[in-house]
Amino acid sequence: MIRWFLDWMLLPLLALGLLSLGSIAPVSDLWDKVFSWIAVAVMIGYLAGPMRDYHRARRADQSSSAAISSSDQM
Repeated sequence: MIRWFLDWMLLPLLALGLLSLGSIAPVSDLWDKVFSWIAVAVMIGYLAGPMRDYHRARRADQSSSAAISSSDQM
């Protein structure tokens, strides 16, 4: 349970914390923008892992189905 929490919830919570830091703590506008861009980068990194795995599996399925179809034609 703790491993699931750390794997799936820690990065989004970190990004939300960085996005809301400007309203929670008195930071300058520059730092608010910096924290916002860091939060966006964290979320892109968080979503890039599953997307990469999906595309890798899809490519493997396509190559295996192409190999199967070429061996069926012989």
